[in-house]
Amino acid sequence: MNKRLVGYLQDNRDHIIEDWLTESELPAPVGAQAANGSVPVAFLESVFDRVLNRIKGKTCKCGGTGECAKLKLGDILGVTCACQTYRLRGHVCLELHEAGARAFMGIFSDTWDIQGEFNELDREASMKLIGEALDWIFSQEIFRCPQRTENEDCPFILN
Repeated sequence: MNKRLVGYLQDNRDHIIEDWLTESELPAPVGAQAANGSVPVAFLESVFDRVLNRIKGKTCKCGGTGECAKLKLGDILGVTCACQTYRLRGHVCLELHEAGARAFMGIFSDTWDIQGEFNELDREASMKLIGEALDWIFSQEIFRCPQRTENEDCPFILN
């Protein structure tokens, strides 16, 4: 089933990323970053690829090279967004995680999957795999987040 799920996600990649970006409501890059392209889109593409790799069973030790070294949450913080500024509960990591889950799950709705590629059991299993992948990826991002230790109200500060 993982192979079929990965193929389905790849087929719907652009739609997922577009919905994710729209749901997140991240502002466009400013200054020099704007000239280099859309940093939030590149970040979401990177996370999308990491979700697929997690579902395939491929893992990457963040800190090395490879999929995790592409673009990190810290690369967009302060460029296009920052915690406590028009964000879900004040934390961009939570907003991106929740918006990502909604974007991925949107392609499993009856209105999207009109050919019925996935039955109810398949949908539940797929959503569980995607959710676990997003949880793992964002836990890694949160661990590396430069804002985490600077924001007193960050729920992820280790005391």
